[in-house]
Amino acid sequence: MQEFINPAMQKNMSDFIKKALGMFVEFEETPEQPEGGSNAMRNPATSVPSNIPQANPKQPAYNGPMTQQDIDKFTRHFEEVFDKANLEGLDYYEFSKTMHALESTLPDENMRIATVYATMKIQGLTKEKILETARHYVGVLEADKAMFEKAASDKANQEIEDRKAKAAGLEKKIAENGEMIKKLTQEIAEAQAAIGTIKNEIVQYDAKISANKGSYTIAYRAIYNKIISDIQKLSTLI
Repeated sequence: MQEFINPAMQKNMSDFIKKALGMFVEFEETPEQPEGGSNAMRNPATSVPSNIPQANPKQPAYNGPMTQQDIDKFTRHFEEVFDKANLEGLDYYEFSKTMHALESTLPDENMRIATVYATMKIQGLTKEKILETARHYVGVLEADKAMFEKAASDKANQEIEDRKAKAAGLEKKIAENGEMIKKLTQEIAEAQAAIGTIKNEIVQYDAKISANKGSYTIAYRAIYNKIISDIQKLSTLI
């Protein structure tokens, strides 16, 4: 059914996904709602068969605004997911894209459903095929969600483990440095005490040397004077 979808329909995929996401999260800017648009498909009073998957309620896990970068990233992601999972021929995927592409020209949702279905019915699409393939894409989304959550969990675990290892390494380094600081502090204290002892010894030795020098000088002068005196006496008496 590729000939039925024109480039404009493919271009509107971002708005299609953004509209779907709008049921569960808030965006940075609030898109304007088309006037006269019917919301019959989401009307709580509408009777829905029990075998049709029900939309999940708003999830409290994340309610922050999505940036345009987020929208673009996940639009590309889900385009790839749906393109790879797209079944051959007309199905829910082509039906939903055509519905969205005609929203600006046919704002009444009930009328769009009837118009698109009537057009595609001529080409062989049935109600059963739409519902059956819609369930197929629900399964595709669930499988993609499981893979995404596993990849996110693995990434988070890796990041956490890397940071745990880094923190443990820093804690070990801190402990080692702490021991080194303790050892150096002790060595500094011991060195300071030794310096004090050495300085006291210097004072003591200096005093001892000075005293010894003084005693030597006294003894030297006494002997020197005695000899000089003897020389003088002997010179005159002999």
